[in-house]
This record gives sequence, structure tokens and C-alpha cells, in this order.
Amino acid sequence: MLLVLALSSPAEAHDVEGAEALLGEIAAHRGAAAAGPTESDRAEALFRLGETVETLVAALNLDVTAHGARELFAELVVRRLRAHALEVAWAPREGRYVYDLAAFADYVRRAPRGRWAPEAKFRLIARRFHATMGTDPATLIGTNVDALLAALVEEERFLAEHASHERATTVRFFLAVDHYRIARNVTDPVRAREHARQARQALQHTVERSTQAFEVRAAQTLLETLPR
Repeated sequence: MLLVLALSSPAEAHDVEGAEALLGEIAAHRGAAAAGPTESDRAEALFRLGETVETLVAALNLDVTAHGARELFAELVVRRLRAHALEVAWAPREGRYVYDLAAFADYVRRAPRGRWAPEAKFRLIARRFHATMGTDPATLIGTNVDALLAALVEEERFLAEHASHERATTVRFFLAVDHYRIARNVTDPVRAREHARQARQALQHTVERSTQAFEVRAAQTLLETLPR
């Protein structure tokens, strides 16, 4: 009902039925995550919950792009999500809605060796990486060197535990960029040289093995700026 009331323009302007369907799925996944018959079922529901919230948030961001601004429709959907204890908020710097990925973090805690653990870990790693990236990789946004060092630990753990996973090459790219950023922002020249060395090694790996054109181009650009 709230979504219908949000419409100040014709119904085709917003995908109300799609939003309501996803909200229904979210409620069902939350219920299964809390009261599923087995721990495995509850963990599976958690992962599905995270996926469905991400799908709905992506739809909200497309809606914002289509209308050129945040509208009451999106805000009411966010309010419905928060009523389910799901933290979705507008990120002014990024110009979009973001989800805190709590369902994926809960999944990793409950099922660290579950079948979706690598994908859940990847989504958490990727969200932290992109949240601190600006137009210039050498400039830290919303973080500091200590936070990047903590990110390196998670990235290295992922590569050690899931070396053959399809996401491993992208995580290695994240690792390379984080080494690069640390090298450009530490004051100790010894540490800077060591992180630059590791950045060069990981960036070269990306150039040689990544199938993602963006990653390859970015790695090539960063390699050109690293001191020899």
C-alpha cells in the first residue's frame, strides 16, 4: 500500500509490482533464516536474503538514474527494508543506495565452510574495496593505511583458502591496488618499497591472467606509475 501511495506519476514510472515481489521474497528469506528446519537451511536462507536485498537495491538505483533524483517511491521501499532490520541507506558520495551486506557477514559467521562462503566473502571484500575508491587510486577515501592493511589480510586469506575460485583473480586485483595505495601513502620508505614490490607483482599477475578488460587496463596504468 505504501508503494502505491508513493506514486505521484503514472504506474509505469516505477516497477511497483517488482518491488513488492522482492519485498515478499525478502520477508520469506528472513523467516527461513530465523526458523528454518536445519542450520544449513537457515544459512542458505541468509545468503538468499542478501542476494535478494542486493537485487532490490540495484533496482532502486536504476530507478534513481531513470528519474534523475531520489523519489518518495525509493524512500518508502528503503523504509520497508529497515522495518525488516535491513540497513539500506543513501550514500551521497556515491550517489546511490547501498546495503551494508549484513546477511552475507552473518552467513560467513554461521557457515564459514558453506557452499556460498567464498561468494559471501567476496561480496564483503568487494564492497569495502569499492567504498574506499575514488577517481585517483592513490587518494584514500573514507579509510586509512591501517584499514587497508586489514583489507589485505582478508584478501590474502581469501586467496589462500579459495585460490581456484572464479573470484580469485578479481580479489588479486583488489590486493594489488591496495598494495599500491599503501605504497603511495606510507611515510616509511622501506615499507613503501616493499608494498610497491608486492603491488607490481600482483598487478602483473592481473595483466597476464585477468579476463576482465577493465582490470587489465587499470593494472597496466598503475604499473606505469610505480617507481622502479
